[in-house]
Amino acid sequence: MVSNLGAKEGRAGPLRARKDEDKEARRRLLLDEALALYAATSYAEVKMADVAERARLAKGTVFLYFPTKEALFLALLEDLLFSWFERLEAHLASPDAEWTGTWLARTVAQSLEGETSLTRLLALLQTVLEQNVSVEQARRFKERLLEALSRTGATLEAKLSFLRPGEGARFLVHLHALVTGLRQMADVAPVAREVLAAEHMAPLRIDFTAELTAALTTLLRGLESR
Repeated sequence: MVSNLGAKEGRAGPLRARKDEDKEARRRLLLDEALALYAATSYAEVKMADVAERARLAKGTVFLYFPTKEALFLALLEDLLFSWFERLEAHLASPDAEWTGTWLARTVAQSLEGETSLTRLLALLQTVLEQNVSVEQARRFKERLLEALSRTGATLEAKLSFLRPGEGARFLVHLHALVTGLRQMADVAPVAREVLAAEHMAPLRIDFTAELTAALTTLLRGLESR
């Protein structure tokens, strides 16, 4: 009896592990399919049923992992955002880092090139994604965000002497605000894009990376010249 019980307990660990791995793989699949749909369309056009169909799962299965569409896309944003933080921190740790305000502005802006899905979701964070999620998910996201802001902000303050305590994190908060505004201005409707193609409309066209670089440079110069 003892040996049989021990054998059952021994099997339970690997079985549970495989089950957890399967759950994570299915969760990852849903996030990947949601990202593919979002990158090709818009948040409004993505339906949970479409995500389920692409993942070859029942629609009800999607809701077992993500109870609302907002919960799915907040999880997707979390995945994209903290992957970006890791890449940014790698850039900041480069031995070639110049550590001037101009260099930092350019480095941060360029780190967001090609991250259209991330910046589009950041623009929806407060107005859409956080409107229909659980307190637990919102708290987990905010706690993780606070940790990343504090860690990266401390690096900025250690390298740029003109930044006062807390201003590294505030710089990143201002970055979020700039990304939100510029992404909305850069993502124009097809009819507006056609109108803006005219040569005399050039002052109204937005180059996201160039404008973000200029805005961050101005912000950092203001802090440095106090």
